[in-house]
Amino acid sequence: MSVSGKVLSIVAFVSMALFGLFGALFVAGETFDDPGGGAAVVLTASWLIPLTGLSVFALLRPGPAGAVLTAVTAMTAGFTLADSAVGLIPRDDRGPVAAIAVFALGVALAFLGLHRATLAGVLMIIAGLAQLAATVMVTATRATGDEARPGVVLGGSSGVVIVPLLVVGFLFVLAGSFGREPSEHTPVHHS
Repeated sequence: MSVSGKVLSIVAFVSMALFGLFGALFVAGETFDDPGGGAAVVLTASWLIPLTGLSVFALLRPGPAGAVLTAVTAMTAGFTLADSAVGLIPRDDRGPVAAIAVFALGVALAFLGLHRATLAGVLMIIAGLAQLAATVMVTATRATGDEARPGVVLGGSSGVVIVPLLVVGFLFVLAGSFGREPSEHTPVHHS
C-alpha cells in the first residue's frame, strides 16, 4: 500500500477508535445507570469482550481474522434486519442490542483495516447499510409525524452508528485503492 493509503488507513482507524472509545463509555455509562448492578456488568461484558477479542485477533492475525469478521458481519447484518423486522429482542427490556452489536463490530473492523483496508471498509459499509435498512424499517412501520424525519432516524441510538460506519468504511476502501494489500494468504510482517 502506498504512503497515501497508509495515512488514510491510519486516519480511518483513529476516527473509528475515537468513536469507539466515546461510544463504549456512553453505552457502558447508560448500562450502569439503568439497569445498573450485576446486570450492567453482564450486559457490558456481552459486547465489550467480543469487541476486544475480535479487535486483538484482527490486529495480530489479519489473514484469518478477515474470514471470521466476514462471517460475523453477515451474521450481525442478518440479526439486525431480523430484529427490526420481527422484534427478536424487546428493545424496551434490553435496549438497542442490534445497534450495539453493529457498533462493536465496527470498532473491531477498524483494527482489521490497519492491515486489510479494503475488506474492512467493505464490511463496515455492509454493516452500516444493514443498520440503516433496519432503522428505516422500524421507522416506516412504527413512526408517525416528526418521528419519521431523516434527522430523527439518524439521531437515535440505532442511527448514530450508521454515519461513522459508512464514512470510515469509505475511507478504508479508498485507502485500499491506493495499492496492493496483502491477501488472506499473504504473510503480514510486523516490525
